[in-house]
Amino acid sequence: MEVQARRYIEWRLERYKRDKRNLEELQELPSSSYGVYAPDRLRTHSGNSRPLEDLAIKRVSDSYYQDIKRTVNCIDHVLDRLQPEDLTLIRLLYIDNTHNIDGAALECCMSRRTAYRHSSAILMRIARELGIENRE
Repeated sequence: MEVQARRYIEWRLERYKRDKRNLEELQELPSSSYGVYAPDRLRTHSGNSRPLEDLAIKRVSDSYYQDIKRTVNCIDHVLDRLQPEDLTLIRLLYIDNTHNIDGAALECCMSRRTAYRHSSAILMRIARELGIENRE
């Protein structure tokens, strides 16, 4: 895997908890009463006093929402299929960001090299799930 792709996947894993929380908050917003993006109707009722509707419309039309939804779903799909020790490894290294590779390896009762191999394989699975091509 290219260094840039690996760093991107690591960055997405480090943001995973925050992105998942943001996604849940956005999904809790009620749908717009108009059902679809309708900018001409946004300001028809007493100026800018419809912040909840603005947020609901933003949820459907915002590329940020679509991006985190796709990313969180892809990461969830990979994490759901991991062995418990691999899930612990990824959680310690990236999601909770509490351990380096040596500490996470000790915590998971594996060698440093095995921990590195497992984490690299998991990053590759996430990259494939996200559609990031391996160019090496």
